[in-house]
Amino acid sequence: MRLRRVRPVAGARVAAALAVALTLGGATPSRSGPTLGFREDWAGTSVDGWGGGSTSYSNPGSGGADGAGDGYLLVTQAADGNFGTRSVGSEYTGDWVAAGIGRVLLSLNDVGAPDALEIHLAIGNTSNLWQYNAGFTPPSGAWQEFAVDLSDASKFTQIAGSGTFTEALQFADRILLRNDSAPYVQAPDPAHGDFAIDRVMLTAVSTRTRASTWGRIKALYR
Repeated sequence: MRLRRVRPVAGARVAAALAVALTLGGATPSRSGPTLGFREDWAGTSVDGWGGGSTSYSNPGSGGADGAGDGYLLVTQAADGNFGTRSVGSEYTGDWVAAGIGRVLLSLNDVGAPDALEIHLAIGNTSNLWQYNAGFTPPSGAWQEFAVDLSDASKFTQIAGSGTFTEALQFADRILLRNDSAPYVQAPDPAHGDFAIDRVMLTAVSTRTRASTWGRIKALYR
């Protein structure tokens, strides 16, 4: 069963009490922060608030990493320019360290005509933004999962502002996926093309646990 973007729903009494408090105090509800185990799947045809500097963003509604009927985010840059996308959604805004998030998994696909892509993830805020040094090259016409290790600051380069990498994680208000090549600075190398993103997951473990099979179980007792 696939996990979707889900907002917590309070019980009837809690909801009623909150409504009264908001009415009397004029407050606004707090936004949810980054959560261990969150998965971005782009259900239906929504782009879920992702945007940025490229020409267009869309969700075809099918053909994602989970096949027919699975949506994904399609990023298109028609002419050379900033080629990427970002989210400033509440799912990525807050203290990643306190949430225990140590890794980001994401699936990429070089859709359409093959492009020379080098996709990097960046995290932080406009005053302290860091980019993952390892660039991801998605396969042409196929999905592949990639991993970003948040546990080692030496694997990142600061591309905007000042402050430590830990502070960037603690006060993050965005994640960014963009095409870029070294040396890494605030303005990426101009490029054009299209690529697809699906199954962005926030996890803690450094290695994925493989599903057990009958063959593997028997091998343990040989």
